[in-house]
Amino acid sequence: MPEPPPRATASADPAQLARAERVLLSLRHTRRELHLGLREARVLAVDAVKWLERGLSESDLRHALLAERPQEGVRSAVGFLRYRLIQKLPEPPVRHQPPERPPLPEPVECRGPGAPHVFRPLLGESECPSCRLAAARSETVPEHVPWRERVAALNGTPTTTRRGAASGHAGPA
Repeated sequence: MPEPPPRATASADPAQLARAERVLLSLRHTRRELHLGLREARVLAVDAVKWLERGLSESDLRHALLAERPQEGVRSAVGFLRYRLIQKLPEPPVRHQPPERPPLPEPVECRGPGAPHVFRPLLGESECPSCRLAAARSETVPEHVPWRERVAALNGTPTTTRRGAASGHAGPA
């Protein structure tokens, strides 16, 4: 009489069960003491599938089952592997939700020159970027004042004009 299938979970995918079973059966090639029969591997595969469902690869599962074996050896491969599969099951992956974007500011009418139009202010501006740029370009540039004259004006000292000083070149000292 055939044995009933192992207690499968509702979400157990047959392909995942087959992958988990292959990993469990492959352990005998690395450690003889972890030799499992086919029925034993099928029963343990249900717990091993949980590892694969949490994003671990077959290699990661194999490594977790083979790492840190007891120094005195393994008495029961089934008991040892069942304990490992249940006790060392990694936490489910945390699903990070992207941060919510702040709502866009409401459009406001630009107070700049030209035809009426609207824009979305970022920091409470009253003019759109195009109007602010046009205003900045239309401003007159102040006349260049040599640094000696600016310092003299700040200190309140009269400036002495030497030959070539007006053109910005100092003569021989």
